Amino acid sequence: YLINKALSLALLSPFASYAVGKCIPDHCGSVYIERLYVEASGTIYIGTSGDEKVLNCQAVAGVYATIPAGTPGADLLYSTLLAAQMSNKVITTLQVDDNKPGCVVQYVTLDKQ
Repeated sequence: YLINKALSLALLSPFASYAVGKCIPDHCGSVYIERLYVEASGTIYIGTSGDEKVLNCQAVAGVYATIPAGTPGADLLYSTLLAAQMSNKVITTLQVDDNKPGCVVQYVTLDKQ
């Protein structure tokens, strides 16, 4: 029994760290939205439970991905992020453009949980 349990844990451990949420160079996955910071100019800053410093795109202040003012679909992205935050659900994928400073959000996915 103990050997089977240990083997099961060993096989599942590579997936366990991603399940709790983390960022890799081009996106954050399975993360909670910890902070939404909206400027009057329209720029939206997104802080997640992941480590944005890992992203290749120089997160703002080392902790924020952004949706710049005037971004097409910004209202749709924001409403998805706000829904996830208000319902305490994880964002399945927060994809950023890893070639742009500020970690500009390209898309988000929110799955049923």
